[in-house]
Amino acid sequence: MKNFDFDNALTMHRAWKMKFHLALGSVQGKDYDTQPIGDAAHCSLGIWLAANAGELEGVVGARELLAVHEEFHRQSKAIADAIRSGNILSMDDPAIGAYLGLSERIEDLLLQLKTHLQAPT
Repeated sequence: MKNFDFDNALTMHRAWKMKFHLALGSVQGKDYDTQPIGDAAHCSLGIWLAANAGELEGVVGARELLAVHEEFHRQSKAIADAIRSGNILSMDDPAIGAYLGLSERIEDLLLQLKTHLQAPT
């Protein structure tokens, strides 16, 4: 199985709240491309999950992590689109609250997977 920097993945996923906060008021307009945000296969976690899918198949929580990670990216794109169009104007928006819950679930699953994979055999 390829090595993976779980700590960096956790940091990157935690950073999205700040990215959305900074985006408020600065990404309106058609020039802001939100498509890459919605593609789970292009972030380091998505690439690692795909590359190790066979080995992770039997690992508790790995399948859930894959599904939650894909939903995380779908919601990230939806929020970025809403910010861009002016439909989300503050971090108190319910869509961001739901998204943060999803982000916390990813963190929990990443920590579980890290513990499982780094346990002595």
